[in-house]
Amino acid sequence: MEGAAQEGKGGCGVTGWREERVPGEVELAVSLWGEGPDPVLCLHGITAQHRAFNFLARCLDGRRPLAGMDLRGRGNSGKPPAGCYGLGAHAGDVVRVLDHLGLREATIAGHSMGAFVGLEVARRHPERVRALILLDGGWPRAGEPSGELDEGLERAFSRLEMTFAGLEDYLDFWFPGRNLSPEDLPPELEDYYRYDLEEADGGLRPKASLAAAREDARYLASRGPTVRELAGVRCPVALVRAAEGFFPGSDPLIPDPVRDAMAGALDVRREILAAGANHYTLLLDPRHVRRWAGLAADEGWAR
Repeated sequence: MEGAAQEGKGGCGVTGWREERVPGEVELAVSLWGEGPDPVLCLHGITAQHRAFNFLARCLDGRRPLAGMDLRGRGNSGKPPAGCYGLGAHAGDVVRVLDHLGLREATIAGHSMGAFVGLEVARRHPERVRALILLDGGWPRAGEPSGELDEGLERAFSRLEMTFAGLEDYLDFWFPGRNLSPEDLPPELEDYYRYDLEEADGGLRPKASLAAAREDARYLASRGPTVRELAGVRCPVALVRAAEGFFPGSDPLIPDPVRDAMAGALDVRREILAAGANHYTLLLDPRHVRRWAGLAADEGWAR
């Protein structure tokens, strides 16, 4: 996540999230930021949680409320055993959250795996999705994942089996050799990392379930959407791409040929290519979030 800690403290705080519990066979955690009847529903990546949208909340500054759910197996949501994951399960959870919030339809902003979940909801329940904001995710399936994708995921997955002595130890995992303390981070980023952890024997462990992450990764590799399936999504789409992949200087996860396939299948109304951003900093660096936050604030692009 190099680059995500470059902007110092400042701006709004991160005390605005109000958690609610969504009952069901798998209890879900959904948190609300701001006031108003029509929040954007935010879906995070494969090992993350809703606080990944802290900087979006900061950038919106009250212009639009947000609802951030922790996908099953992550954050404060329930963590069922293996066999209970995949895009269909997550799409059903999103519908439960919409019902809980009293929303007939919503705009969904999904990052990484969250983009795939948003697309699945739009395919299975088109009447519930007004528009989609795809944040470096949602590409069509084409054979096996690349070696870079495996490498990027494995680094994120590796921490899920680790116990950390404290938050500083966790920061050293993400920012090796920089000796960062929480005070060195913007409050939104500090809050993201704190929420990512829970107490465990001997220290702190990430909340995300490794079994859930691995099962979802296998699902996406073998059963993710094809170009033909993407063509079944009828709602307007905004596509936001990071110019780099998981690591600084790496190839983007959505290169131009893949972008062309997505644009040919989906009703893409707006596109943003974030120069200098990688897959993580697209969401965790306010300089890059400012480039696309307006898509969530005002849906004029989707009309």
